[in-house]
Amino acid sequence: MIVRWLLLLLPLWLLAGCASFQEVPSSAAPLQPLVRDQPFDVGGRLAVNLDGKGHVAGFDWQHTPDDDQLAIRTPVGNTVASLHRDSHGVTLLADGQEQFASDVETLTERQLGWPLPLANLVWWVRGHPAPLIPYTTTPEGHLLQQGWLIRIHRDAANPAQPRRVELEREGLSIRLVLSDWRQFVPLQSDTVLPAP
Repeated sequence: MIVRWLLLLLPLWLLAGCASFQEVPSSAAPLQPLVRDQPFDVGGRLAVNLDGKGHVAGFDWQHTPDDDQLAIRTPVGNTVASLHRDSHGVTLLADGQEQFASDVETLTERQLGWPLPLANLVWWVRGHPAPLIPYTTTPEGHLLQQGWLIRIHRDAANPAQPRRVELEREGLSIRLVLSDWRQFVPLQSDTVLPAP
């Protein structure tokens, strides 16, 4: 029922959420193999399409290297699910029930029918490939990593900040519009861990 309600509100929500910034397509910026993760705090919109069935939501995401808090909201702001990741695993609270798994991909595929690649997404939303995992780029500069095609669009006025990230893989597309960066520390290739 929530999904049908979200789909009915999608056209109004997309009109209300039209970007006030100018996007520019961008290539993923490569990183050195060892990069220090940085905290971020971002909100925006999420659209998922799995085999022709679409879902939309808002989200708020607080990330630190040791912890993730992700709240999924209806277009009017009601929280419908929350996800918490720490060193013990991942907990999803939705529909009054709590579910646990060792990683986000397993939990989201089991509960939602599609895997949310959170471990890599923490890098992709900042415009970089995930470190220590092989990747290539398309002739257009899009990232290919772990079976995902990733398109990154940045804010023309602040090119360090990605504004839209689109993921595609085997009948699944995920689109994140990052409209509210509250904390963003650009990752540089010279931001490496000190030698032991």
